[in-house]
Amino acid sequence: MMKSIQLVRLLIVFIPIVESLSWLSLGLVSNRFDREKPGTSCKSLKGLTKRQIKFCKKNIDLMDSVRTGALAAHAECQFQFHKRRWNCTLIDPVTHEVIPDVFLHENTRESAFVHAVSAAAVAYKVTRDCAKGISERCGCDYSKNDNSGKGSFMYQGCSDNVKFGIGVSKEFVDSAQRKVFITKDENGTSLVDINQLSADGMHMINLHNNQAGRQVLEKSLRRECKCHGMSGSCEMRTCWDSLPNFREIGMVIKDKFDGAAEVKVEKEEGAAKPRIVMKHSQFKRHTNADLVYMTSSPDFCEADPMRGIMGTKGRQCTLAPNAIDDCSLLCCGRGYEKKVQIIEEKCYCKFIYCCEVRCESCQKQIEKYYCL
Repeated sequence: MMKSIQLVRLLIVFIPIVESLSWLSLGLVSNRFDREKPGTSCKSLKGLTKRQIKFCKKNIDLMDSVRTGALAAHAECQFQFHKRRWNCTLIDPVTHEVIPDVFLHENTRESAFVHAVSAAAVAYKVTRDCAKGISERCGCDYSKNDNSGKGSFMYQGCSDNVKFGIGVSKEFVDSAQRKVFITKDENGTSLVDINQLSADGMHMINLHNNQAGRQVLEKSLRRECKCHGMSGSCEMRTCWDSLPNFREIGMVIKDKFDGAAEVKVEKEEGAAKPRIVMKHSQFKRHTNADLVYMTSSPDFCEADPMRGIMGTKGRQCTLAPNAIDDCSLLCCGRGYEKKVQIIEEKCYCKFIYCCEVRCESCQKQIEKYYCL
């Protein structure tokens, strides 16, 4: 009996770690969600935990926003890392499932970025869709529309409802980090408590990075205004708070990735739960807005399918010195090969009166370099 209980505990500890990012495969779901049949639509989705399926059934009207958030997170990750050794290969285009990147579950810098950008992306898409009126349960944030603006402007526009978007992100994204605890009643019967958050350090790190990503979103709100008055005199301005393009948010999170803090999780005697502290005490303590990690990243040079690492063999590189995708850096010292291609492009274009542009076709030789 003891062995079976230990096995159950092992499975419970392992499964949430694997599933914490599996929901990103939602980004490849092509069909829209059937609001008339939420049970059928939600159960057919790949990569969701039981809690996320439950969320889906209760909030089917928000799932299109969550899906586009997953797609935006994957696209932004690939944009930010496309020149690096790890180029954010997350989803298998054939199986439409998240590649089991084991190293992403080791609390590396890369894991910190993926958690932060995905949590921010879901909150972003929900917020923007609320402003568009896609969901009946949310809309604009009119909390500032009380003519309290300073100077010649007043808040009367449709501000992005970031608080609602962040709330949805917390409920959906963070639910992948919840762990089931096994306890016993007085008769020795095993009971499952599904309402407790894991005290496990890996989950604490993931939840911290989720919140750091959402904090970037919240702080990115900016005021936009529209002028009113005779002949554009702008005697009065109507203003609202709006989110920038998600690319700007991705850039901020990428900067946080570059400055991520190495931490450890320790539990002091008598403390109710462990806490995150700096691994090296001589450095300044991290803040709630910083990305944190516990495990050093691999070099990503050689393929290691068991850990979800694709290696850099065959990757295109450049000869630009000091570039992040310079062949000497990207190819890990293995060398590179040059391939010459002949392409055709338009040249010697002339404008012919009236309203026509005529071009000649020219051949151009280009050189591309690939890692060995």
